[in-house]
Amino acid sequence: MRNLILACVLGYSLCVPAAPLRQPGQSQPQASNQSPKPKKASRTGQDPVAKATEPAVAKPQEKKPDYSQESFVIEQLRSSYRFESDGTGRRESIARIRVQSEAGVQQWGQLQVGYNSANERVEIPYVRVLKEDGSIVKAGDDAIQDLSAPVEREAPVYTDYRQKHITVPGLRPGEVLEYDLVTVVHTPLAAGQFWTEYNFDQNNIVLDEQFDVDTPADRTVKLKNKSGMDPKVTEQNGRRIYHWSNSHLERDDDKTAKEKEKDKKKKKKKGDDERPDVQLTTFGTWEEIGRWYASLEKDRRVPSAEVRGKAVELTKGLNTDLEKTEALYDFVAKNFRYVSLSLGVGRYQPHAAGDVLHNQYGDCKDKHTLLESLLEAEGLHASSVLINSSRKLDPDVPSPSQFDHVITLLPMGKDEVWMDTTSEVAPFRLLAFSLRNKQALVIPAEGTPHLEETPTDTPMPDFERSEIDGKINEIGKLDAHVHYVFRGDEELLLRSIFRRVPQANLQRVVENVNAGLGGDITNLKVSDPAATREPFTMSYDISRANFLDWSKKKTEMLLPLSSFSLPDIGNDDSDADSEPLKLGPKAEYSYNIKLQLPAKYTARAPLPFSLKRDYAEYEATYKLEGNVFTAGRRLVLRQDELPAARGPDYESFRGGDGRPGTASLGGERNGGGARSSGGHESRRSCGQWPRRHCQRQLCGGDRAPKAGHRG
Repeated sequence: MRNLILACVLGYSLCVPAAPLRQPGQSQPQASNQSPKPKKASRTGQDPVAKATEPAVAKPQEKKPDYSQESFVIEQLRSSYRFESDGTGRRESIARIRVQSEAGVQQWGQLQVGYNSANERVEIPYVRVLKEDGSIVKAGDDAIQDLSAPVEREAPVYTDYRQKHITVPGLRPGEVLEYDLVTVVHTPLAAGQFWTEYNFDQNNIVLDEQFDVDTPADRTVKLKNKSGMDPKVTEQNGRRIYHWSNSHLERDDDKTAKEKEKDKKKKKKKGDDERPDVQLTTFGTWEEIGRWYASLEKDRRVPSAEVRGKAVELTKGLNTDLEKTEALYDFVAKNFRYVSLSLGVGRYQPHAAGDVLHNQYGDCKDKHTLLESLLEAEGLHASSVLINSSRKLDPDVPSPSQFDHVITLLPMGKDEVWMDTTSEVAPFRLLAFSLRNKQALVIPAEGTPHLEETPTDTPMPDFERSEIDGKINEIGKLDAHVHYVFRGDEELLLRSIFRRVPQANLQRVVENVNAGLGGDITNLKVSDPAATREPFTMSYDISRANFLDWSKKKTEMLLPLSSFSLPDIGNDDSDADSEPLKLGPKAEYSYNIKLQLPAKYTARAPLPFSLKRDYAEYEATYKLEGNVFTAGRRLVLRQDELPAARGPDYESFRGGDGRPGTASLGGERNGGGARSSGGHESRRSCGQWPRRHCQRQLCGGDRAPKAGHRG
């Protein structure tokens, strides 16, 4: 599985992305020359001017940054957003990029601008290349193509979202690309409202970045920016203009370890790194946003005759509302292909439930609307839930741009049933970890929209159980049966992976899972990824020659597939205002092994060990009866996060011998000499099985699932 993930990462890194929309301006910034500071008078009263005749000690000049090895340098970037009171407006990006290598040419050789054709149009005042000989080459009309977005090829109903592709003519290393791109909003998404958010470029070298927001002076707006990023505000001719300036002059990999640690601690304060640099909205309350979205979906959720008929068919013979809800959820989740298009890309209004039923695919709001409509046909009134899958909501800024996903909430007496049909193979009521314990906007069919927190825990016990029954013969060969059972978060991850793997490739996937142990795999059995009412299971037989090394009298044998991996939070910042330490989902992991040892091998079981905290518990037991060794290891995580001040205690829990890690068994061949000391446990980074924490490390952290932006 790790190989699959790494292959995906490698494939992604080899893809050459088209140039982003935000680009730099035209004039090159001038170097600033600071005048020397006046000298202070000496304490002895001596005139400092008299020392002017003495030889001045030359101060070393600051070393200018060397960007010659960069594939490109953004010399200037100017983004200007203008909004009108009726919700229309325009966004303009003016860019100047110095391209310095072939990699830079590949990056900027074609520009792409996405837009929603239903309410926007794109204008291109110019795209030009400043050649080294002083000539200018401009992109003509024949260099511009208006194409459907890639999503339309797999889901033709999404025709609103389109892309302008501009081929940059004759761009070569050493030359400068300039362009001006404008997106005009001719029809507002919400009449009389506008909103936006903006992040300054922190990935590339940017010498000068400017951002302007131009609004009517008489409009009340809510504006929030990160600390230290306050804008300059001016008013003229009935307009209010907010201006920001920024630069990014050093890559993270160029910083010293001390500087990186300082940045890391700074970002942990108050979760500031999760929020956009700038947020602006004219919506006054979350209720206003909820009522606006409710008006968009009101007629789309009304059950058609076809929807009502399907609801009757699916719930026939079911008695309770919960049984009916589960049946309808299973139908929408598993039988309608999810089109990953973030909320707000293309449109906010869902397609009608009857159309989704006919098309058999949809994005998040479409699949939710179909489920909502089926439930309505059975007299069950579900709520729409707008949520962000990658970051926590900022309650101070009521803006639609804070959402990228739609899920479902069904009140049922005193209980609440939360559902996300886009996961396709998520067990009923299970929300992905990235969606739990977050504020979201709940929009009832009848009632007041309001912010509410999603569940913190999984609806069923979250566990992973592994059992191994094996034998090592007289020549050191291991034959064993391996059985895994998963429920909860890791179950969802594995179901999603195995659902997309062809049957012919299952053996290869499990070989990657078993790569740390090696050997030959036979009798592979994997449960149906769509059978979500039962835990996900996987079992196989493994045979490995020379598992026990007879060339040495004393050996230390690692127990097969025994690793537990706790996340390395790497935190030594105990400030009260630091972000909590993320431990991952609450879960229970258990490992049990029964291993028959060869008669000529003498072993002694390690000592049992246990360690308890209020947030976690670890226990290891070992027993040796004759030549049969048994072991049980159990790790329970009771909290998904800890206050930053408890970082040292957590590191003490996860580190050092005896803590959760990889277990081993010491022993020796019979034939004299002292018996070996018992085995031990050692901490390892990520064990043979890529546990959920290892998955996060491979995929870049908690936005993931964000499997990118959810839609």
